[in-house]
Amino acid sequence: MKQTLDKTLEWAVVISFILMIVTVMIQVVARYALPWSPHWTEELARFCFIYMVSLGAGLAIKDRAYVNVSSLLDRFSPKAKILMDNLILSAIILLMGTMFIYSIPLVKIVTLQDSASLKINMGFIYFSMTCMGFLVMLYAAFEIFLNLKKSQ
Repeated sequence: MKQTLDKTLEWAVVISFILMIVTVMIQVVARYALPWSPHWTEELARFCFIYMVSLGAGLAIKDRAYVNVSSLLDRFSPKAKILMDNLILSAIILLMGTMFIYSIPLVKIVTLQDSASLKINMGFIYFSMTCMGFLVMLYAAFEIFLNLKKSQ
């Protein structure tokens, strides 16, 4: 099940990235080649970027691709490193859990509004915060589980 989620998120991030790049290219070409440029391209590129980052954040936890300073951790013993890693992951879960909980009422509020150019319901755009909170919590909890398994 986790592998299916990993692959689905990877594909969603790639598709979002490609769509963002194509949209920006359309904007650049239209700006120089046409007498007018489409007004929806900036908004679509922004929404693609938002979802690319939100869906990719969980994968960054899984791949340990987030920014960290390891000079302090390198001085710790292997058990202390695992303990510190679990502490950091627990703090991430706490932060993302807070974001997840508070994003749900926010999504409900912004469903009353549509985006300016594309007329997309803003609840869909703000739902990216809910997705990010849930996915990062899920992957951080899985990493803690792997750390506990490794330390035994």
